[in-house]
This record gives sequence, structure tokens and C-alpha cells, in this order.
Amino acid sequence: MLKVLLVDDEERATDALRLMIQKAVPEIQQVWTCNDARKAAEMIHHLQPGLVFLDIQMPHLTGFELLQKMPNKNFKIIFTTAYNEYAVQAIRFSAFDYLLKPVDIEELQASVQRFLAGSEDYKEQFELLKNIMHNISVPSANEFRLALPAREGIHFLQPQEIVRCEAIGNYTKFFMDGGRSYLSTKTLGEYDNLLSSHNFIRTHRSHLVNLRFISFVDHEGWVVLKDKTRVELSRRRKEEVLNALK
Repeated sequence: MLKVLLVDDEERATDALRLMIQKAVPEIQQVWTCNDARKAAEMIHHLQPGLVFLDIQMPHLTGFELLQKMPNKNFKIIFTTAYNEYAVQAIRFSAFDYLLKPVDIEELQASVQRFLAGSEDYKEQFELLKNIMHNISVPSANEFRLALPAREGIHFLQPQEIVRCEAIGNYTKFFMDGGRSYLSTKTLGEYDNLLSSHNFIRTHRSHLVNLRFISFVDHEGWVVLKDKTRVELSRRRKEEVLNALK
């Protein structure tokens, strides 16, 4: 039986989310609410929910500060937040699930399905939480670390060290400066959306490239990288790439 706790200082927000869950998420059988972050740790310890929907911005304690105070985190977390670009980027770079408020019912259902399909490896979640705390503590999004879920575990990468990403079916292969490579279980489209603000550009439906590693576009229409690798450049993306290189 899946038990859930909703933590948000706004009672209207928890009431709306609880009703949405009861109406559209039959996998969740029991829902509790907490509108005071100072009481949330005690409620989690007492109720033992499998999943916590946690607001980020709350008086007294932020969602991140609440988690820092809890030594044992034997539950999964889905963050909820009003739009805050910096916090959302920090979460997304850490491969964590989140919902933007007001919560969309289809996004809620999808997030619960991802939770049900995921592993119960709380150690992995702990490492991802540490990465979020790193990302929100640095002075600029340029210093964010990217959490890369792979079959063998999680890798943490500096975006400026990523040379390029290549779609391998529904997976993405990362090629690093220095020759290392990693295979992520996420699609290239997800990383395109995430890394576009970090100097990356899509040269082809199968390729995402860090602009700082591009040398030139050759006469045959291929992107040539500083390590002499040639990457496909589609006709419809050529003008965009050339303009970016200027």
C-alpha cells in the first residue's frame, strides 16, 4: 500500500493536490498533509510514507533544509515548486523529479509512474540530494554538476568537460574531454533541453555538441571538433550552428 505525505506551507496547495491524487492516482491508497515544515520530520518518522511531495520554498525551513536535518531518508521525494528557474535547474541537473505549481494532473500521474518504475535504492537518492545541495550553493549555474544515471550507478560531470553527446537508441552516450565516455539511460532530447543554456548546440537529431570544442565546419558540411572527430550536421541546423560559431 503506497502511503504519501504532502508537505507544503499552503493549505490550499495540499488540499488541491490531495484531491487530485484521490481522483486520478489510484496507486496511492493513503494521503497525509503537513503545512508546517518544522513538524514534517516528526510526521515522516511516525507515518513512514513511501513518497513525499515536498515544497521547496516554505517559511521556517525550506524543503532542502528539512532534508538536511533528517539523517534517515528512507522515502522517495518529488519536489513541488512555483516556477523558480535556478532551483528547478539545480533539481533537473541532479536527475530528480519535480512538479511545477499549479500541478498538472497528467504530470502528476507521470511522476507517480516514474516513482513506481524506479528502484528503491535510497543510497542513490542520497547522492543525488547531495548534488542538489552543491548546485544550489554555488554562485552560478555554470558551476552546476550534472548527475548522469547509468546502469552501473551515477556519474557526476562538469558540463564544461563534456565534448559531445550522441543518441544511441533511447540512451545517450557522453564523450568527455580526455577520452572517457559514459552511457546514460536518458534520451538525448532531455539533455538538449538541459544543456542548451550551457553552450551546447544540436547539430543533428543524434548529436549535441559543446561549442567550445568545435574547430570548424568543413567543406563537406561536417562539424570538426578539436580532437579531429567529425560530427554530422543536418542541413536544417547548419545556419544555426554557423551563427553560433560566429
